[in-house]
Amino acid sequence: MNWRIGQMQAQHEACLAIVEDIEARSRHIADRPSAVEITLMLARLTGILRIHLALEDEILYPALRNAADPRIAEMAERFWQEAGGLADAFLDFVDRWKRADALLTDPEGFRIESARVFKALADRIDHEHAEIYPMAERLRAARAG
Repeated sequence: MNWRIGQMQAQHEACLAIVEDIEARSRHIADRPSAVEITLMLARLTGILRIHLALEDEILYPALRNAADPRIAEMAERFWQEAGGLADAFLDFVDRWKRADALLTDPEGFRIESARVFKALADRIDHEHAEIYPMAERLRAARAG
């Protein structure tokens, strides 16, 4: 089974690059064009994350949660549950800030909330790269071998 780990890792890198751009641009939200640019980046980030979460929800996590090794199944279940909370928090964040007017009205509020949400996203990515993806690769290799 192809679990598309490489594709998911590439999506993570794309997300982190967009986050970096948003953080840089949000330091100076001075006018409507700069605010609109940030909203477009948020939309792009949301699109990548929706595809990424679909891959995880449909392919990766079901396979890990059904692993014969209970440690793998339990860890996958925990990570999957946590991911749902982060996805909800991210979508709430995007819903609040998807309009340029919101960014222009409260740029500092956006910076504060985006720092919190983006840190949680980066932490999640770090966990997946350090724990979930290596575990998935080991399980895939064991099934193939």
